[in-house]
Amino acid sequence: MDEFDSSKVYFRCNVCELLFQENPELFPVKCLQCGSEDVYRT
Repeated sequence: MDEFDSSKVYFRCNVCELLFQENPELFPVKCLQCGSEDVYRT
């Protein structure tokens, strides 16, 4: 089982709908797949 990184939370991209983990302290948070900044925290 993968270790859960408590410093990261889940985000979903509004453009390509990718669900990914990222550190919420990064700004702006960008989608890892398409690079869009149009993401929201889940």
